[in-house]
Amino acid sequence: MKTILVPSDFSKNATTALKFAIRINQIMKSKLVVFHCVHETPYKLSNAKTEEEMDSFIKKDEKECVLKLKKQVDNAYSDLGFLKTSGNINLVAEFNPIFVEKTIEIAKKYKSQLIVMGTHGASGLKKLFFGSNTSVMIAKSDIPVLAVPEKYRFRDIKTFVYASDLENISSELSSIISFAKYFNARIDVLHFDYGIDLNKKHINYAENYIKKNRYKKINLVLQKANDQPLLKQVKKYLETHRQQCLVMFTRKRSFWDKLMVGSKTEDMSTALQTPLLSFKK
Repeated sequence: MKTILVPSDFSKNATTALKFAIRINQIMKSKLVVFHCVHETPYKLSNAKTEEEMDSFIKKDEKECVLKLKKQVDNAYSDLGFLKTSGNINLVAEFNPIFVEKTIEIAKKYKSQLIVMGTHGASGLKKLFFGSNTSVMIAKSDIPVLAVPEKYRFRDIKTFVYASDLENISSELSSIISFAKYFNARIDVLHFDYGIDLNKKHINYAENYIKKNRYKKINLVLQKANDQPLLKQVKKYLETHRQQCLVMFTRKRSFWDKLMVGSKTEDMSTALQTPLLSFKK
C-alpha cells in the first residue's frame, strides 16, 4: 500500500482516526496525506469586494489550516511516541463546500489506496450509516474506507471479520487479503445460515476456495441464524470474540443493504465499537 488519506476537521474523532492511521502506516510503510476541507462561511466571503480579495481570504484560511494540521499531526506522533518522518507526510487544506466529493478528489490526486475516517461515538451506527460524512463517503468512494469509532483504543489488528453471504467470496476475499497480509492477520469469513442454501452450494464453494487459497490464515465461521436482527447477531459475535476489524462490501441489494434496511430501529442506535473497513463492489 502506497498512500493513506486521513480527512480531518480537527475534532476528537478525527484525531482518533489520525492516530489509527499513523499506527497502521508504521506497519504498511506507506505515505500519509492529512486533508482538511476548508469551509468558508458565506458571510465571510461576502465581505470581499472583488474576486481577487475573495481568493485571498480563501488562501489565507488554507494556509492557517495547514498550520493547524501540522500541529495536530505533531501532537498525534508525540502522543504515540513515534518519530515523525516529514518526507512521508503531506498536509493539504483546500477550499470546497462539498466535503465528500473534494476528499475523494484529493484521495485520487495522491493515489490513495485507503481513506481513514472517524465516526461520532455516541450516535454509533445510526450516525455512521444515515446522514453522516462517513456514510456518504462509504456510499460514494471507490477507494476503501476505514471508519474508526471515536472512543476506540487501538489494538494490533489480528483478525478481520468478513461477514458474508458467500455469493462473491473469491473477489471479495482477494481485496481483504491485500490488507490482511500486512498485519499477518487472520480472516474470519462469518456466515449466518438461514437455511436458504439447501444444497450448501455456496458453503461448499467457500470451503474449497479457502482450502486452495495461498493465504492460509482464513477460517470459515458458520453460525446458525436466529430471529434477531442480523446486525445484532454480528455485533454479538464481535463482542464475544473480541475481533479487531469488521469488513463489509457495498452494492445494490446486497447482504449489507438488507442488514441496514432491517435494522433502522433501536438496534441502529447502539455504537459499533469495532473499526469498519468498507469496500465498494
